This record gives sequence, structure tokens and C-alpha cells, in this order.
Amino acid sequence: MTKRQLKHIVLLISIIAISIAASHFDAQLLRLNSDRRSKQQNIDKFNEVIHYIDNVYVEDVDWETSAEGAINGLLETLDPHSVYITQDDAIVNEENFDGKYQGIGIHYDVLDGYLTVISVIPGSPSEDVGLLAGDRIIKIDGESAYKISMPDVPKKLKGPAGTAVEVTIKRNGAADTFDLTIIRGEIPIFTLNTYFMADDCTGYVWINRFARTTSTELEEALLDLDNQGAKQLILDLRGNGGGLLKEAVKVTAQFISGHKKVVYTRGRFSRYEEEFYTDDYQVDKVYDYPLIVLLDGGSASASEIVAGALQDYDRAFIVGLNSFGKGLVQNEFQLNDQSRIRLTVSKYYTPSGRLIQKPYKNKELDQYYYGSVDGHVDNDSLLADSLDQHPVYYTEGGRKVFGGGGISPDYEVAYNTVSKSEEITRQFMQKRIFFELAAELVLRYPEWAKDFTKFKRSYVTNKTIIDKLKAIARAKNIEFNALDLIKDKAYLSNRIKAEIARNIWGMNCYYEILLEYDNQFQEALKHFDKASKLTSVNRQLSIQK
Repeated sequence: MTKRQLKHIVLLISIIAISIAASHFDAQLLRLNSDRRSKQQNIDKFNEVIHYIDNVYVEDVDWETSAEGAINGLLETLDPHSVYITQDDAIVNEENFDGKYQGIGIHYDVLDGYLTVISVIPGSPSEDVGLLAGDRIIKIDGESAYKISMPDVPKKLKGPAGTAVEVTIKRNGAADTFDLTIIRGEIPIFTLNTYFMADDCTGYVWINRFARTTSTELEEALLDLDNQGAKQLILDLRGNGGGLLKEAVKVTAQFISGHKKVVYTRGRFSRYEEEFYTDDYQVDKVYDYPLIVLLDGGSASASEIVAGALQDYDRAFIVGLNSFGKGLVQNEFQLNDQSRIRLTVSKYYTPSGRLIQKPYKNKELDQYYYGSVDGHVDNDSLLADSLDQHPVYYTEGGRKVFGGGGISPDYEVAYNTVSKSEEITRQFMQKRIFFELAAELVLRYPEWAKDFTKFKRSYVTNKTIIDKLKAIARAKNIEFNALDLIKDKAYLSNRIKAEIARNIWGMNCYYEILLEYDNQFQEALKHFDKASKLTSVNRQLSIQK
């Protein structure tokens, strides 16, 4: 072949390549222009609809409601997590993420029309003035609170720190009502349900969501458990719907040292693609003892980021059920009336490359959230029984882990410590039978309040207590079969004991008692041999690097 022929061939190939590139560019340009035209046509169509409604519709139009409906309808076509947030809801969300609000500091419910104190937040203004669980608030600032609606309660009790609210109290065992003036203060919203020593060497921490205070709360809890002799830990993320990404990274960093990728995001636009590492945020201490993480179908988003990273680095043994599978990243954008839209901008991936998000296209919301069209889901459907069809990934130590949505546990166990008479116990819960029984028992047996450890160890639900439970239920017109209560004795006993603990010592002790009857928690305690092996693998890999 001559040099001239070679030059002609190279020139021809170049021309063909340029032509292909140009045609590809033209095709992209055509598609882009087509998309723009389509978008503009639909915007014009929407404006036409507004014009006709405004000019010919028979009645006056509530444009705020109509606009919200249109926005919601548009966002629903995108994905399940792109949503519209009203101005009021935006304020509540800010409080939840900030980890504090301003008010008097109680957990409450409206029982038989009365605003009733369920528990008092430790260190709150309500504790300062001596408000107690079981107290009924019958007036607020001189106005009757009887049959107050739940949404109206915060409107009456919340307010700027330093302002006063006067409440009239009816207390069990007291003949007369009395007034209390409560000076509102800043109330912390804790993201740790509870933490305690499960035995001489095992710590337990239950995180309910990821807000701005979570990593600090965890740091303080781990230090306290460390001082109590913790040599291993159960981190409970069941029911944790997620929250702030930054806090998930900081929590993970408390168990993984060095420069390790915790999570990364990928999206349509590069400005939303990020990578997050354990050393992005400084932590005072890294705990490298054996770790078990509890997950269930309610564990989502930030909790899946933590669990996925800990599993990918062979740092934790996962027990429970497959997590929810929420791996879409939302950013909030404020609108002109202070309402907001929360739009999906990217997707989460674990260090091994697993996409956390489960499929959502062409699914009804009930199917997406609960796994069935009617909203009912069986525990068995949450078990990872079809992992052979899921993409396979590998941990840092070479273990198989699975993609396809959510984080699959290393050991599957469904939650089965539920009532055997669900309808009866549901009525007991709704009408606060356990709460009323506990309030009476605490007055009858004041010696219980002397020592929680002794109470936890020695309390027994006897026939007298069960008979009193029946009497309160009958007084509330709840129909039940006595045999059902006998079959459900273990469940009922645990609920009564937990409610007594809440009445005397608060929410931490309430949760600690509930966990005595939690089969997933009890099962997790049996797997520290496996968690210890993973800890050894993780340490060896860290040394090699």
C-alpha cells in the first residue's frame, strides 16, 4: 500500500468518524430541542387551563389549595420521595432536624377528652414545676382544655423560651385541682430512644432517626457505656427512617477508623455527585469492639448508609430483616411563600457499589411502601428469600453481599413477639388501659420507685394485677375473652411492666423493659461470636493497609 493510499484511508476514516459524531450530536440536539418544545407546550397547556378556570369556572377558586394539588400531582409522577411541604410542616421538620423546640417538655395524649401527661422530659420546665405522668391538664391559660384536638395542643403549649403558660391540673389521688405556671424553655428532641448495659459486657444503643444532635448523643452514650465496662455493642436501627446524611457519616466514623468511603452519590448532574469519608468529620474516639446492627423493613436512608458501610467493611454483623431500600437523595428548595419542595437529585451507593434504592417504577404506593397493594405485609415477605436473583457484591474481606434494594441481613430473623390477640390489645392501646393500670399500681406500690434494677429483676404480674386490667377494660366497654388474656399473658405482663417503668422513671426505662420481650434483640445477643470474627477480619485488613 502506498503512502498516498494510506493517507486517503486515514482521511476517509476521519471523515466517517466526524460524520458519525456530527450525526450523533445532531440527534442529541434534535432530542434536546424536542424535549424543550414538549416541556414548553405542556407549560403553555397548563397556563391555558388556569386561564379557563379563572375566567369561566362557576365558583370562586381557592388558588392556594389548587396550586398545592397541582404541585403534588406533578411530584407524584417523579418518585415516591419527591414531595411538597407546606409552610407549617416545614417548621415541624426543622424542629425535628434541629433536635430541639421551645415549649414545656411533655409527651402527651388526649384520653377520654382530657389532655393527659404520658411522661415528662427530664430537665424540662414541666419537671421543674413537678408535673407528673398521669396528670390531666384541664385548663390552659384559663380556657378549658377538655376535648382539645391533638393538633391544637402544641399551638397552646409551645412558645418562645421565657414566656409563661398557666395550666390547671387534676391529679390522681388529689381531691382538688391546682394551678401551675410553667416558664417555657428549649426542649431537646432526643434521637436515641435509649441506651443501657444489656449484661456485664454488652452495650445497647437504639437510634430512632438522624438529626443534628445524633452523632453527639451517640458519642456521649458510647463513652458512658465504655465507663460501665462495655466490650461489645448492639446498635439498633430498626424503624429508623433516616435523616441527615452528615450525621450518618459521623456515626459510621465512630466505628471505622482511617480514610474509608462511607457512601457516594450519583445523579443526572455532576454537582450532585459526592463522596463521603470517615475522616471528613473529626471524632474523639473510634470503637473497634464487636458490633451487631439490628435492621428491619422500617430502616431506611441514613440508617441504610450506616449499616451498608459497616457491612461492606466487615465491621458489623447485621441481624433482622431486609431494610426498606430508600436510596434516593433529596434536596429541599424553598418557594415564594416559605413552603418547600423536596426533589430527588441523586442516588446513594454503599462502598462496595450497591445501590440502596429498591425499584419503584410502575408500583402503587402501598406496593412500594408495604410490599402489597392492600397495605398488609407479612413478616415472611420481608425475609431475603430470593437473593439468588439479586446482584452480588463483595465486602472488603471477600464476603458476599447483595444489591437490588436495601441492606440484606447476615442473619435473618422476623419479629414475632407480638400479641396473640391483636384486636383486643389494639383496643387496650387505643384506650390507654395499660397507662391507667400503671398509674393506679404506682400509687398502690410506692416502694417500686426506690430501685429500677430491683424492679426490673423482681416484678411479676400476678392475678390481682390481671384482674385489675380486666376491670379497667370492662369499664371502657372493651369486650374480650378471658382465655385470650391467659394466652397473651407474657405480652400483657411485659406491657404492664413497661408502662409502670415509664410512669416512674421515664422513656429510657420504658424501652429497656420492652426489649425484655423482643425476640430480635434477644436473638442478636446470641451472635457475638460471628461479630467477633468480623472484628478480627477488619483489624487485619486495617493493619495490611
